[in-house]
Amino acid sequence: MAEELWKKLKKYGAGDALPMHMPGHKRRDGFDYLDALSPSLDITEIDGFDDLNHPREILRDSEDAASALWGCRDTVYSVNGSTCCALAAVRALCPPGSRIVMARNCHKSVYHAVELCSLDPVYVMPERVPGTPLCGSVSPEAVSRALEAAPDAAAVVVTSPTYEGVISDVRSIAEVSHRAGVPLIVDEAHGAHLGLFDVFPGGAVSSGADIVIHSLHKTLASLTQTAALHICGSSADADEIRRQMSVFQTSSPSYLLAASIDGCVRRLAETGGRDLIEWRGALDGFRNKIRGLNNLRLPVKQGEGVFMTDPARFFLTASHIGATGTELHRRLRDGFGIECEMSTVFGALAMTGQGDSPKSLGRLADALTELDKTIKPDSPLPDIAPPRAAPERKYLSADAVRMKKETVPLRDAAGRVAAEYVYSYPPGIPILVPGETVCPDTAEALVSLSLAGIRLRGAENGLLAVIAE
Repeated sequence: MAEELWKKLKKYGAGDALPMHMPGHKRRDGFDYLDALSPSLDITEIDGFDDLNHPREILRDSEDAASALWGCRDTVYSVNGSTCCALAAVRALCPPGSRIVMARNCHKSVYHAVELCSLDPVYVMPERVPGTPLCGSVSPEAVSRALEAAPDAAAVVVTSPTYEGVISDVRSIAEVSHRAGVPLIVDEAHGAHLGLFDVFPGGAVSSGADIVIHSLHKTLASLTQTAALHICGSSADADEIRRQMSVFQTSSPSYLLAASIDGCVRRLAETGGRDLIEWRGALDGFRNKIRGLNNLRLPVKQGEGVFMTDPARFFLTASHIGATGTELHRRLRDGFGIECEMSTVFGALAMTGQGDSPKSLGRLADALTELDKTIKPDSPLPDIAPPRAAPERKYLSADAVRMKKETVPLRDAAGRVAAEYVYSYPPGIPILVPGETVCPDTAEALVSLSLAGIRLRGAENGLLAVIAE
């Protein structure tokens, strides 16, 4: 029988691996509320400890503290991650069968909400980060055009920041949405730190969004699976959102997870964001140390196609000399004991968080400096840039997933209609959605990704589920 998971975790935690990935506490001691969590604190909804799905006492006080911290009208906690928040937000705002304007690079949880509610999506294609296959910002002009095409849309949904740290002009998007009388949901799962104490730029709460979703664990010092939904605008019905949260959230919420949210919020409030200020200082020092890199590059920069960037994450690439992101990831892990958040053919992502320090970021800088000197040219990488337009849709996803299916090799998939979502995870952004026709370019890109070693959910073993003919 395989090794017990807790023993493997304990062994790994005792090692020297440097986590350049979530969660934001970075497995660091010193967060007293996390250090104290143990089985003796694992309870259920007993007297005096409130109910997360219907908070009235201590948990409601904590949510009120979070609302004050981020500056919103109301906050709802989640121990089912930001996925729960996305499902609840869309279902609360969008009646079944209605239309929704959404960025094509939304997380799969938004697509699942669209499927569950039988919604008709009108996609907004994000701009492209120049010279890369990465999604750039969603432009206000593109949202405006989508709303003109769908004046009856029930909501607009955008992701900002993206997994790679691209921030959109949320303020202008909110103005465009509100002129059309449509509420704006911002999936800011990767940006819970943005806007707090003016340490990091680009926060959606203060930019006019109606609902903002945060994964607290991604960059802040809270346990994995913790999140918050912030209600900001008057167009969002707080009672209905709480009702939908109780639909999707477990009826037996973990008090250990809830305590980590509460501790995170209170520490930030009571210290005036001291951890964030120290983290930002360490980031500035890190950037100074890597200014001399030649072969390793950071292509995500403010400018054409990118409104703003999150300074807390680093997407690294050496694709111009033929080095894949998976190779960068492997060499950082095997040669320097540094574990990245994820890698693709094009690059690897290093995520920082509240628990990072000058020491941890200095170690990363030293590793990148050494890797930059030793990385060697290989061969040209395949062109796997995503299409600039959404695939043609034949069926709504809610209908397509219920149709009879068959599997075909990816090489033979062009012209067929997808019956499942296809995406790499992370970040979980669908390349294909059930009901969409597979164009030749997409089929070719999926083959290239598969051959490059990228694991594709929904297209395992080189096979794709399609609607049976």
